[in-house]
Amino acid sequence: MERRGRAPVLIVLLLAVVAIALTRSLHVIDAGEVGVKLRLGKVDKEELYPGVHIVLPWIESVVIFSTRVEKIDMTTKTRNPITALSIEGLPVRLDVTVLYRIVPQKADEIYKNYGVDFAEKVIISIVRETVRNVIARYKIEDLYSTKRAELQKTIYDELKKRLLTAHIQVVDLLLRDVRLPKKVVEKIEEKLRAKEEAEKMKFVIEKERLEAERKITEARGIAESNRIIANSLSEKYLQWYYLQTLKELANSPNNTFVITPYDNKLIPMLNVNKGNGTK
Repeated sequence: MERRGRAPVLIVLLLAVVAIALTRSLHVIDAGEVGVKLRLGKVDKEELYPGVHIVLPWIESVVIFSTRVEKIDMTTKTRNPITALSIEGLPVRLDVTVLYRIVPQKADEIYKNYGVDFAEKVIISIVRETVRNVIARYKIEDLYSTKRAELQKTIYDELKKRLLTAHIQVVDLLLRDVRLPKKVVEKIEEKLRAKEEAEKMKFVIEKERLEAERKITEARGIAESNRIIANSLSEKYLQWYYLQTLKELANSPNNTFVITPYDNKLIPMLNVNKGNGTK
């Protein structure tokens, strides 16, 4: 009787064990994830991609990695900005954001070499080192204004190469802020203002030079025009023009007009073709 009473209990226990085993043997990998299978602690080279997978309960386990784009902020707000030195040895503080994702086909290598906390062990340290190496090649003035975009691209290119060796893809790098010491900023701004004033003065001088050249050219044109006109005033032309003028004045409604002096040939005495000092 006791054996018969125990049988149902054993069957229930057996079914429970089977159910647990079946439950543990089925593993679902969601979209945006990749799984690394461990068999008795040893990493399997075949990654598990989205879908349902069968694993051996208590022998195999699965570690999940995200394949989505992730973000790391290294800023003052997150209390871990990057400090570096310029080529002159002056301190610079930078706020940087890195967008990255792992190479899904290399998830097993990432787990084997760095574990699940690879971001702390690899990405952050390499980002700091890369930023510091790049900043050391720039002058402090370039970091303040003119070469900010170039600096960001240089950091991105070098970081992308380095992290790819760790099977991590850099999607983008955002240089959010570059802060310099207050006294350095004041000196740079003073230098920029002086440069702007020098450029402004250079523009004014050039404008005045061009205006002077224009006036000289205009004066030469007027002088040449007067010379041509003076040379074209012959005696016969002046006699004819004088008589024509008298005729027009005589026929005009004006009662008063002025007649200029003339010689015995009816040529107006206008000092034509004579120097300024001759009377």
